[in-house]
Amino acid sequence: MRRIIGLALVAGALVLPAQAAAAEEGVVEIQEDGTAAEIMAGCRTVNVARVGRSALGFVVYKFHQVKRWCWSYPRVTSVTTSTYVSNVDPNWDYKGVIASNGSFYRWCCGDGRSGHYTFRQGRFDNCIPWIGCVRREYPWVKIWVHGNGTYSYDTGS
Repeated sequence: MRRIIGLALVAGALVLPAQAAAAEEGVVEIQEDGTAAEIMAGCRTVNVARVGRSALGFVVYKFHQVKRWCWSYPRVTSVTTSTYVSNVDPNWDYKGVIASNGSFYRWCCGDGRSGHYTFRQGRFDNCIPWIGCVRREYPWVKIWVHGNGTYSYDTGS
């Protein structure tokens, strides 16, 4: 009986690479607030999350990067970035942010502060009682923002 329960826990808690690729839709969650894009000046906040899923398709974690920026076309005038996790399954342990960087870059108009890039990467361990840790995930989120209020992002693990 213990073996059956253990196998059920493993099947429900593992994130398999094939499953992650097959479930590409719904892997990212976006939340926005602030002013509309492509205006001369304003501020905006975007929340991009990498969603980890089990072999059965259940959410086992969400790794968020929240970025708020202000701009006065074509320059990004201020940036704040934070990271948090949500929906962490009891069989997954969040170990923190393991990599982080950010910098201004030339997006347009010859201005070296017309764009800003941030990268955050976390670590999650899939540990199952009586079995031990069976998997490790390294989700990451990249966000590029521009001096006209637009942005782009990428995620992976």
